[in-house]
Amino acid sequence: MDTKKKMSNRDKMMLFIFGAILIVAAAYFLVFAKMNEKKSALEAENTTLSQEVSKLETMEAQKDSVLEETKQTQLDVADVLSKFPAEVRTEDAIYDLNDMYESISDVKIESESFNMNQLFYQQGAVDTDTTTGATANASPAPKSNPASVAAITSDTPVNDVITAAADYTGYRSTVNVSFTSTYDSLKKVVDFINKSKDRMTISEISATANDEESVLACAMTIDMYAISGTGEVYESPNVSNGNTGVDNIFRK
Repeated sequence: MDTKKKMSNRDKMMLFIFGAILIVAAAYFLVFAKMNEKKSALEAENTTLSQEVSKLETMEAQKDSVLEETKQTQLDVADVLSKFPAEVRTEDAIYDLNDMYESISDVKIESESFNMNQLFYQQGAVDTDTTTGATANASPAPKSNPASVAAITSDTPVNDVITAAADYTGYRSTVNVSFTSTYDSLKKVVDFINKSKDRMTISEISATANDEESVLACAMTIDMYAISGTGEVYESPNVSNGNTGVDNIFRK
């Protein structure tokens, strides 16, 4: 009886120890293992966040210089924008062509056609297809930007500079003109357009020589550019000093 009782107590002790081991093992696998997984995930997240914090601290340290660089860039942009008219209308194109005709001898304009104010640039998107855009002779829609780009100086607060030079729309007007000219006068025409105060370029040009009269039959496509949203106001061309009308419309 005593032997059985002692064996029974021993068995109970062994069972108790075994059960405790099972409980500890279960606790480890069910609790501690998951905690280790969370720990690893938190450590990885902490590493990522630390890198992000370091990046933000570097950016914060460079904030003033970046703002100054941004301001200077926007000042450069504003300087370029200020050179563009707020709008180009058909009368502007006619005025420029007439000015060219009167200032260069041996140039006779035969025909003109106008495709005005095609949308060229808006909100970071450039339209390189000259066949698309606003309807001919349409005027650019007015923009709400109250700041004048031309009024921006180095003393203008950086936020005002960025705001003033951020919201604008570019328009391209295409003028097709046919004319006759000598070779020397044709070069003067090209020079006249390149040096014009208005923003214009020659996109196409062709010339056919007439050997007998030394006269060139010329065709030219001129692109004229305007930018709205810069705070500038459209100014009509001054034609008060120009020639208007003829004494007899039937007389050449």
